[in-house]
Amino acid sequence: MSKSKDTPYYIGLGIIIVIFGYFAVTNIIHYVNKDKVVDSNRSEDRAPVADKFLKKFNSVPAFEFVDQNGDTISNETMKGKVYVVDFFFTSCPTICAPMSNNLMKVQEKLKDYKDFKVLSISIDPVYDTQQVLKNYANRHNAIDGTWHFLRGDKEATYKLAREGFSAYVGESKDSLIKFEHSGNFALVDREGNIRSRKDAYGNWMMVYNGVAGNDIEPQIKEIIEDAQTLLNK
Repeated sequence: MSKSKDTPYYIGLGIIIVIFGYFAVTNIIHYVNKDKVVDSNRSEDRAPVADKFLKKFNSVPAFEFVDQNGDTISNETMKGKVYVVDFFFTSCPTICAPMSNNLMKVQEKLKDYKDFKVLSISIDPVYDTQQVLKNYANRHNAIDGTWHFLRGDKEATYKLAREGFSAYVGESKDSLIKFEHSGNFALVDREGNIRSRKDAYGNWMMVYNGVAGNDIEPQIKEIIEDAQTLLNK
């Protein structure tokens, strides 16, 4: 075949390559704009994508308690806020103080977010009067308006813990301990849904470890990161 006869062939091949390249590039741009490329790349610091890795569990049932300052705190007043919840009692001789110390770290890291709150709900409202809660709050450097120590009807408190947060609470047979409860923290988004991430084994976890024990470290860094994700949405 002569050089002159080859020319139309090469021209046609070149046109096909150009057309193919155009459509390939167009499709890549389309998928990137639709956020379909490497959506699972967690190294990218993109809040909307990171939020997809926080599962929505159940919404928090209605509640209404009074805090250390005598203010009423409810699921309605928490609308639009991101908050952490734990259950405790001030005379606890075991895990409550370490849990509260860890919440101090959470509060310190997130104190500049006006929409961030911490709700520590007493499971011993008879002993934990408003003044007792206020003294406890002062000992843990609670920021007024950010960290609320709550008390209310005991039956309603236990129901909220068990049914709303799947948290164990109960009276202890040990007279020195008096009460028993799980040492976990729950994270709630602006819409009132409990949110959390997968654990190290790829399983969804509803709550975060709030205290060290049985070779398990508290997940303070994780809950701070996830709260920031929700706050920055």
